[in-house]
Amino acid sequence: MSKSVIVSDLHIGDMSDADDFYTSGNFEKFIAFLEYIEKDEEIGKIIIAGDLFELWQCKVEKILQMYVDLWKVLLKLKETGKKIIYIPGNHDSLPFAKLVYKAAPFPFGPIQLTDKYDIDEKRKLIFPYYREGNLWVEHGHRFDIYNRDVSTLAGGSKGVIGYFIAKTIGIIEKMGAKDIDEQLENLMDGVKDVWRSLKNKFSSPFYKVAGNLQSYVTPASKDYKGNYKEYDEKGSITLGEKLIEKGYEKAFVVLGHTHKPKIEKVTENIVYANSGSWVGKTPTFCVFDDEKKILSLYEWDNSKSILLDKKE
Repeated sequence: MSKSVIVSDLHIGDMSDADDFYTSGNFEKFIAFLEYIEKDEEIGKIIIAGDLFELWQCKVEKILQMYVDLWKVLLKLKETGKKIIYIPGNHDSLPFAKLVYKAAPFPFGPIQLTDKYDIDEKRKLIFPYYREGNLWVEHGHRFDIYNRDVSTLAGGSKGVIGYFIAKTIGIIEKMGAKDIDEQLENLMDGVKDVWRSLKNKFSSPFYKVAGNLQSYVTPASKDYKGNYKEYDEKGSITLGEKLIEKGYEKAFVVLGHTHKPKIEKVTENIVYANSGSWVGKTPTFCVFDDEKKILSLYEWDNSKSILLDKKE
């Protein structure tokens, strides 16, 4: 079992209108995906690279209650001998992170919390990651100046602009505007009919401010103004060099956070991939073959995996 599957950004919520994982129709797709993994004898582990849960908009106890069927499938997967490794991201930064990482990471159900992490002592920030050989996996929000401060040793997140926007949008979605995030993006493209339809429900000043903030501070937004260099280049090179310093000739770095699937060779010795997300129309994921040292990017469509690209 030399292969590891890497997924990220499921944002599993409470099956309300604020739960993009459920409303996008990807819940059923993910169940089929897990069943596919169960049958593949070459796959030894699943690595969840952050934002498994949507804790900025939903309560964890409600999430666990609503997705009992998903936990059953994960338990069955573990019984086959496959490992499930979980790396918290910014939207699911655990409120008890201080206790967990100062004591000992623990399993909950079939999922094992990663026991690897970097600590920024000066700013009291914690960044969980998973490393095995020359593969490094983490969420990637440490390279996002607007969202990195959620990973505090105290488990706080309310001082982050991204948290405020996500929290506000989640409340509005639960009030009936379940596609508010998409509407905000369209608004930035000048879709005036959407603007007029929303005008009667909510005040226009909020939409203008929130739309601009979301497009600027959220890498997952279609209207994000950045060029992703802080992730594709700075992030992958920073982490890749950590592996090369340990004596590896080549490094493979997989991040999430941006929701933009991608794979490329950023330097002669560093291969970078972004595993994408499971809240859009087409879910994506990565596969790392430790034996052949190949990192691949796939999409999941009609209960089958479709290879998009691979790098050695």
